[in-house]
Amino acid sequence: MPERDLAALDGYQLIPRVLHQVTEPDMATVVLGRVLSVPMLPRSTSPVSGRAGMAGADQSPLVVVDADTLLRAKGDGNPGGSIAVLAPRKMADLVPEVRALAELGVACVGLDLAPLADSVPFGKAEFRPRSREDLAELRAAAGCPLWLFGVGGPGDAEIAAEAGVDGIVVSSEVGRRIGAPAVIDILPELLDAVAGMLTIAVSGPIRDGVDVLRYLAVGAELVVVDDDRALAAMAAELAYGLKLTGCATLADVSYDILFAPLFSEP
Repeated sequence: MPERDLAALDGYQLIPRVLHQVTEPDMATVVLGRVLSVPMLPRSTSPVSGRAGMAGADQSPLVVVDADTLLRAKGDGNPGGSIAVLAPRKMADLVPEVRALAELGVACVGLDLAPLADSVPFGKAEFRPRSREDLAELRAAAGCPLWLFGVGGPGDAEIAAEAGVDGIVVSSEVGRRIGAPAVIDILPELLDAVAGMLTIAVSGPIRDGVDVLRYLAVGAELVVVDDDRALAAMAAELAYGLKLTGCATLADVSYDILFAPLFSEP
């Protein structure tokens, strides 16, 4: 699946434009009430934003962390900058854990669907799909924003929006064994279904800040960075791409900077 996602990204070619006055693009965006200098969320192996564990994590006021690690740390440090992500399990276990995370003061609780790909016969994970009612219950229990990670298509995105989920992170991981489409290929259809109803982020293999720009051009608001590269380096590459396409701010990033079959005349 990583190879498929990367190959699909290469199909979305950026059109250079240099007859303009953009020299210092503004890459700032607001997520969960916090100002991010770049539209990227790093993952961290540490439970607290600002600790070592992911290159560049200390540069971001929001960091995606493993909820179990955060709960074991019992609120050590400042969990307020954490998007704490839980793996799927019984609702009887999830509800109290969501409440415990909310009591720690996390910025957001996340539920990850990707582990469902490793259920029988391809793994030992229990297959625990979620319903609209489950998501609504978890959102009510949290009392804070709830994001759904591992969304692979517009159908699940619509159910998440209907249940009151505040954000989704689109990836191809959950469908990697059934030939699911690459993230960037499914984004247009997914956006048609739920754009404006919740925050839409993407996660998956990216090589540099130029790949981040491709996702933004198709309509993603954020990119969750799973790589261990320094966030500053990827930010510099994103700024380079914005200058080379004439985008002064993220609001200027759109389909117009792309040359791809999907948006070309027949």
